[in-house]
Amino acid sequence: MNRLFPEQLAHHVSQRLAKAYLLVGQDPLLLSESEDTIYQTAIQQDFDEKHTVQIDSQTDWGQLIETSQSMGLFFNKQILVLNLPETLSASLQKNLQEFVSSLTEDILLMLSIAKFPKTMEKQAWFLTLSQYEPDLILINCQTPTVENLPRWVKNRIQSMGLTADDEAIQQLCYSYENNLLALKQTLQLLDLLHPDHKLNYNRVIEVVEQSSIFTPFQWIDALLAGKANRAKRILNGLQAEDIQPIILLRTLQRELLTILELTKPQQHIRITDALPIQQIKSEFDRLKIWQNRRPLFLTAVQRLTYQKLYEIIQELADIERLAKQEFNHNVWEKLADLSVKVCS
Repeated sequence: MNRLFPEQLAHHVSQRLAKAYLLVGQDPLLLSESEDTIYQTAIQQDFDEKHTVQIDSQTDWGQLIETSQSMGLFFNKQILVLNLPETLSASLQKNLQEFVSSLTEDILLMLSIAKFPKTMEKQAWFLTLSQYEPDLILINCQTPTVENLPRWVKNRIQSMGLTADDEAIQQLCYSYENNLLALKQTLQLLDLLHPDHKLNYNRVIEVVEQSSIFTPFQWIDALLAGKANRAKRILNGLQAEDIQPIILLRTLQRELLTILELTKPQQHIRITDALPIQQIKSEFDRLKIWQNRRPLFLTAVQRLTYQKLYEIIQELADIERLAKQEFNHNVWEKLADLSVKVCS
């Protein structure tokens, strides 16, 4: 299986159109552009019918197989786009394997799924898919992280024939984090406004809006990493999006309990002791914590003590009572103060 980023896809399909593509991620822009790039190439190669199906427990697999094998009056080759749920049940895997086994050479298959853990590569449906297309292509449609976003923006700017200085790129990243669709539209507007195709900070700041979109999980990651300013910025964004504070409290509570489970002491400890890290690697494996999140947990563990964890959990309980009883903005102020405490 070959792995590509969306920006590499145009070159790939110009060389060879595969029979199957796996679009992994949830970014609307990257998914849409990747699907469209494949589609536009396919219609030039006599694929003239496209079906998109949302797969769930109610899917009629018999009808789907019949559709894939039918030959219409006015088309010869078909593109099938299956939007898969994030979790594939055993019955769904079985149906998916039977469906892939029924595919003919006249089918171009696109499978879209939010996440693709390593364990999926061993599932029977995926092994069958790899037999159908030995050169299966996985396209990473995850929204770029805050660390990778500047590179993505720079590549997008260059692909549009624009140039931009570092300050302009930084401002675009700050204003449109996790909102690539709005970023694309802003770059198109800047291109129209400036025929010389040159972007600088002053030109960017005239048109950008604060359009970053955040999730509770990004707030958690900022807390674990000890990045107080970023955590407070994300918190402000979540408040503007009317995220319920209880969701944040529950999410943080779960992560704190994970830290306690990771650092379960092997002997008597004092409340002022630092959290032990001797057994943490084996605990990561036991708790099945994703590899990309392990450095975040390790950073937090090295920063915290049992006493501080106890104080944070107590404060969480106080904020929860406040959220349930008073329903005012003081809850968000308390969350901001808590963010600083977790990060310090």
